[in-house]
Amino acid sequence: MTVRPTATTGVAALHRALRVAEEWLARNREAIDAVNVYPVPDGDTGTNMLLTWRAALDGARDASSVDAICEQIARAALFGARGNSGVILSQFLRGMADGVRGSQTLDGASVASALERGAAAAYEAVTQPVEGTMLTVMRDAAAAASASAATGAALADVLEAAALEADRSVERTPDLLPRLREAGVVDAGGLGVAVLLRGALLGARGELLPDAPVAPRGVIDLGSLEREGHGFCTEFVIVRPVHDAGHVMAALQACGAESILVVGDASALHVHAHLDDPRQALSLGAAAGALQGVKIENMQHQHDSWAASHEAAVAVPVVQAEVGLVAVLPGDGLASVARSIGPIEVISGGATMNPSAGEILEAAHRAASRHAFVLPNDPNVLMAARQASDAEPGFLTVLAVRSVAAGIAAAFAFEADADTAATARRMEAAASGVHSIEVTRAVRDASIDGVTVAAGQALALVDGRAHGTAPTLEDALLDAIEAVGADAEVVTVYLGAEAPRDARERLPTLIVARCPHLDVEVVAGGQPHYPYLAGVE
Repeated sequence: MTVRPTATTGVAALHRALRVAEEWLARNREAIDAVNVYPVPDGDTGTNMLLTWRAALDGARDASSVDAICEQIARAALFGARGNSGVILSQFLRGMADGVRGSQTLDGASVASALERGAAAAYEAVTQPVEGTMLTVMRDAAAAASASAATGAALADVLEAAALEADRSVERTPDLLPRLREAGVVDAGGLGVAVLLRGALLGARGELLPDAPVAPRGVIDLGSLEREGHGFCTEFVIVRPVHDAGHVMAALQACGAESILVVGDASALHVHAHLDDPRQALSLGAAAGALQGVKIENMQHQHDSWAASHEAAVAVPVVQAEVGLVAVLPGDGLASVARSIGPIEVISGGATMNPSAGEILEAAHRAASRHAFVLPNDPNVLMAARQASDAEPGFLTVLAVRSVAAGIAAAFAFEADADTAATARRMEAAASGVHSIEVTRAVRDASIDGVTVAAGQALALVDGRAHGTAPTLEDALLDAIEAVGADAEVVTVYLGAEAPRDARERLPTLIVARCPHLDVEVVAGGQPHYPYLAGVE
């Protein structure tokens, strides 16, 4: 891509820098996707960041001022975010937009301030931030930008400082996160941040993009960073708070709140949390300042009258069912299995096909008028589902289900007419009673969870962790079933698109030979990348 060098820092220069960053990320997408802590063929961090970035930029096509561009980008990213890396990137963009509000042009100081606000917003959005991830890279890059800006450096020089430090920070991620060090990789989300900053720098300077992308490096599973809660979804604004966001967040955590989000500044803090007793959050908020915009959404039928005394829920389109279920599933066969259980709204997605927060919310509106349960069924869909939930507090209950087999078990426990909280507990219990097995071929040499695997070797994961390798896919499946099936009664195997044609006939005999006490069901799943998925319960 060829662009003209320019010294301007207004709308045209910003659009160009953002578009060049998009192109550089696009060229590096496959390199970022190519590896994973687990050497399985579903690394999609680069794809998720690219789709999120494109959705953000598409939302600002008609903006005609710097602050309007950034604000529209942040809003579009909120609903276009895909996967955990995309959700965190969207929060980074939200903070940057807040940092340039009111600006008509950009200089080194304003860019540094925006990067600092972006990094802070990303950290604040994650209840339990982990160092050695893209959060760390964002913070380190922002600190370098601020140090450069303090010397009076120009915009391009500040961006260069940020980009250089981002590269260094990426290289340090294995020193901060043992899982990365064990796998011999760096954090892919952090690498994506470094790529975006480098692209923005090249765009700002009007320089050509390099011919070759960066070398493939690593990825980290961020699916365990947050937990979803049930009970009351409580939201309010603290005006002129006497405590900062960190103090309020710590107080909410101490009283058992979940899905916590505290954002804002010295003039006001916006608080969102899920907890069993909303009075705890309101008391904490009232002790910190004056409350405004109190919104409490009841996720338990027995407290509907209490919630009705507060601000009404945001209206959603009326559909046939009041309470519905949404499931994210990666194959036509799996979708058919889900729909055979009941009226379930299925989103095609999962590994390598992470739906956005907006798509999840739209599916929920199709599924229900009052409340919808969401089964993400993949670790990298969880954060987007939670972002959808935060967009319309009280409308969604996101269950932290991380596998297809557990999700289908949870779907069997769904009851539209039952109490919401009781239904959530029943579905979670059903999911937790399933051992999930995933069988594929390793896409690279790796060592993870104490298992050493060579590229092309059959690999089984049990409950999200590497279990072992085997000469064949069938042997890997059988070893995993035998390892967790001693006290089980039933195993259901879902055949992927790449499963052998005769697998449906052969597998029951092979499994019963190893575990004669198990009832075996083999179903066409149609999922990509994983010839065999299985649930043992």
